[in-house]
Amino acid sequence: MRFANPIFFAIFLPILILAYLYINVFKAKLFRTHIDFSRVGFLKELSKFNLKERLYRLLQILKYVALIFVVIALARPQEGKVFEESNDQGIDIIMALDTSSSMSSLDFKPFNRMEAAKKVTCDFIKERKYDRIGLVIFSGLAFTQCPLTTDKVSLIEFVQNINIGDTGLDGTAVGSAIMMSVNRLKESKVKSKVIIVVTDGNNNMGEIDPITASKIAKSYNIKIYTIGVGSLEGAIYQIKDPFFGVREVRSSKDAINEDVLKEIAAGTSGQYFRAQDTKSFGDIMQQINKLEKSEIKVTQHTSYNELYKYFLIISLFLLTTIVVLENTYLRKLP
Repeated sequence: MRFANPIFFAIFLPILILAYLYINVFKAKLFRTHIDFSRVGFLKELSKFNLKERLYRLLQILKYVALIFVVIALARPQEGKVFEESNDQGIDIIMALDTSSSMSSLDFKPFNRMEAAKKVTCDFIKERKYDRIGLVIFSGLAFTQCPLTTDKVSLIEFVQNINIGDTGLDGTAVGSAIMMSVNRLKESKVKSKVIIVVTDGNNNMGEIDPITASKIAKSYNIKIYTIGVGSLEGAIYQIKDPFFGVREVRSSKDAINEDVLKEIAAGTSGQYFRAQDTKSFGDIMQQINKLEKSEIKVTQHTSYNELYKYFLIISLFLLTTIVVLENTYLRKLP
C-alpha cells in the first residue's frame, strides 16, 4: 500500500493536540464535587447518568477517530498491482517425449523412465517464463498433445497426464516425432525455434528416418537437442517368475542408438545429452535451459486501486452514529 498525498498526515499533529486537551479537561470535570442524598432512589438515576456520561465521553473520542479516518482518506491510500509487458518474443520450443513401452524401465528409481521424464519436463516448463512451449508424444506413431502455448499451467497438466502407450502403437518413431514437431514450428516467426527429443530407444517405426527429418528441421532454422534416456545396456523390467517371484531382468534390444541421436543434434547445431538417472536428467534440462536464453525486454507497469472510499465510509458511519446518539439517547445530558 502507498499514499498518493502523504502531506495530509501533517493534520494529525493538531488533532492529537486537541484530543489531549479535551481528555484532560474532561477528566477535570469528572472530579467535580457531588452532594449526598438520603434517598436511595437517586442512586439508580445517578448510575444511569454515569452510563450516559461514559458513553458521551466515548463519542467525543470517536469524533477524533472519525477525523483521523478522514485524514487517511485525504492522503489517498492505494493498493498497487504490477503488470509485466514483454517487448520481444521468446523462444518456441516443442518437447517430444517417447511413450513407448521401454519407458517403463526401472533404472530411474524411485521412478521409471516415463515418470522421470514427466517430472523434469514439468520443472523445465516452469523455468521458461516467456516462451511458447508445445508437446508432442510418440512411440510407433507421433501425435501433438498440446500446440505451442504460453499457458504453462495447462501444459504441465498435459504432461502429467501422459501415459505409456498413449499413441496406441508401440515402437520408436523418432523421425515421425521430429517431423510432427517441425510442422508445429515451421510457421513460427520467432528467431529461435527448438525441439527437445527425449527417447530411450532406436528408431524402428515411422515413414521417415530421423536423419532426413533433422535435415528438414535445419532448413527451417530449427535446432534439435536430443536426450538419450537410460542405460546403453538396455532397459530393466519386473517380471513374475513362478519359482522366484517378482524379479528384475534387462532387455538389451531396447538399447539407445547414441550415434543417430548425436547426428540428429549435430546436424541442426544442437547437442546430444545422456541421462542415466533422475538427477542427471534434471541437470541436462538445466543445461538446455541455460543454453537457450530468451532475449526479452520486460516493462513493468503498476496499476493502483484507490482505497480512500473505505476510510470515508468508516468515518461517515462513526459520525452518523455520534449524531444519532447525541440527538436521541444522550440528548438530555447537560
